[in-house]
Amino acid sequence: MALIDIDALRAYLLDYCGTAVFSGFPAALLDVADIERMSGEELCRKAEELGIDLRRFVVG
Repeated sequence: MALIDIDALRAYLLDYCGTAVFSGFPAALLDVADIERMSGEELCRKAEELGIDLRRFVVG
């Protein structure tokens, strides 16, 4: 198991979903609200659901 930079992942997901909101997918606003309060494990699961490569956020 790798150590993930959760702060960087959270910032990336907020940007990713926030961009979707302004690109015509207003339902992504719900994802933004959820991402702000997710635990580290939940953030990793959400990133995997969205097809984001978590290796980008591995520390060390």
